[in-house]
Amino acid sequence: MLAEREILIAILKNTADESNTSIEEISREAKIPRATALETLNRLCKSGFLTINGDKVFVNREQRLKIAVKSIGLGADVERVAGLLTWSEFEHFSKESFGLNGFRVLTNFHFKWFGRRWEIDLIGLRKPLVISTDCKHWHSRWSGSASIEAARNQAERTRALAEASRRIKSKIGIDEWKYAYFIPLVLSLHPSQHKFYERIPIVPILQIGDFLQNVIVHLDEVNHFYIQYV
Repeated sequence: MLAEREILIAILKNTADESNTSIEEISREAKIPRATALETLNRLCKSGFLTINGDKVFVNREQRLKIAVKSIGLGADVERVAGLLTWSEFEHFSKESFGLNGFRVLTNFHFKWFGRRWEIDLIGLRKPLVISTDCKHWHSRWSGSASIEAARNQAERTRALAEASRRIKSKIGIDEWKYAYFIPLVLSLHPSQHKFYERIPIVPILQIGDFLQNVIVHLDEVNHFYIQYV
């Protein structure tokens, strides 16, 4: 388990700027004998975490994210792992997941309401849903009190967006909508102790697809703000 974890970390380190590394480089970075590293890499390849071609090891953005989550599951420090991922990787995977589930996406959305400036990391739009998302790339002590605080803050942002939406329908892109359900969501790299806080979903990023597919069915079970425009 320790060897596998260190190999996963080594892959993240060595593919930060390029899409590939070598078996030798991974072995050296992880301080694991080459034969052991190769055995582990072949197993990871069969499980879809990477691709091996000769001595080269290739990973794409989605695979890097899966590698990060797996390494955390094996006991790697969350902040250490998150530091090896870029914000753009986290954001890209989030946007792709929303897009694959039929949502139009707005990122880094700014608006004003009651004299205050607000920002939402990502908004997913699929009539009649407006999913207001806080993307937590990493956070110290994330699984406990920090996730609760994030959920509270996101509910406040989402309420402000819902209340302001009548004035900024064009900016959001919901001009023709007669009503909307605004749903606060916290999206995290690492699972929290809490799947929900006061019915606000806290979803690990690799589970976002399942959440988006089923959210409309379970709408009554999640915190949301209903706004009618006619």
